[in-house]
Amino acid sequence: MVIFMVLAFLAGCTSDRQMKGDMQERTFSLRTNYNEYTNDELSVLLFDEILSRFNSDIWDFMVLEPDYQVQGSTFIQVGAPQEIVDFQLVLYIGFGDEETGFTMYRLYTADKNLVLQYFVDYWRGQQIPDISLWEDASYYFP
Repeated sequence: MVIFMVLAFLAGCTSDRQMKGDMQERTFSLRTNYNEYTNDELSVLLFDEILSRFNSDIWDFMVLEPDYQVQGSTFIQVGAPQEIVDFQLVLYIGFGDEETGFTMYRLYTADKNLVLQYFVDYWRGQQIPDISLWEDASYYFP
């Protein structure tokens, strides 16, 4: 999981398009442990269907990446890790670039509706979640 997040971060950081203004239209890509989707394939229904297939038997994940940063963020990701006994989802959001460094935040939740709302807001509204109560998980990246 951590390796995948590093790759997602690096992919977001190396794009010249991250320098564009926040109000310009972005395109997004979505990756799961089963498939990849282009911007034209994205929909609220797709996000919901993917989340509904998450289970605690395997490590499911879904990563949404803009072609350039959303309010400084290079990706938002949700995972359903096997090692959590009480089935919960883990949300990650990453910020930064190669020059300023990288910061990542994490939130555990069992609320799939909340996760869906965060993904829709990130994709459609180009808004990041309020991360004031999220845990700083930047220590994954020394």
